[in-house]
Amino acid sequence: MSAVLKLLLLVTVILLVSAQEWNNYWSLPDSYRTHINKALHDANGKLGGPYHVAYESLLPNLKITDDDFYVNVRLMVTTCRKDEQKGFGHRDECVTQKSKTPWIDCVVCKPKNGEELIDCVRQVDAKNRQHIRKMCSGYHRGGGSLMSHIGEDNEPQIGCPGCV
Repeated sequence: MSAVLKLLLLVTVILLVSAQEWNNYWSLPDSYRTHINKALHDANGKLGGPYHVAYESLLPNLKITDDDFYVNVRLMVTTCRKDEQKGFGHRDECVTQKSKTPWIDCVVCKPKNGEELIDCVRQVDAKNRQHIRKMCSGYHRGGGSLMSHIGEDNEPQIGCPGCV
């Protein structure tokens, strides 16, 4: 395969991945849907009143590995009524947001203690839940990085700004 063809193939794959629609529930990998379903079940049990809560989109900082996960998902209250027969998972017929209802912000993660954490609240209340969400091992909101680390005087400062 020529270098030009390989480069063209690489660019095509990158464009396809970047064009992935994360707002389509069925286009998500199974590993994402597993955690989203947990959020849907929790939110439908606590929020939405008599209306079904459905998937809307993924929020940034997604992390899923074999031993750790952090999924932040935005849900919406739909115009569909809750139906125990159909369950609390994704329902294709329920994709219209009920007017004047807030978005729902859910975090599903594995905290440092190893137990699973599911925290669903109205999106406007999410900032008041930082103390709970900080328990997630993958949760980072604007903290420092290794590049900004300032070591002790006798400690080598590799990779920090101004060390060169």
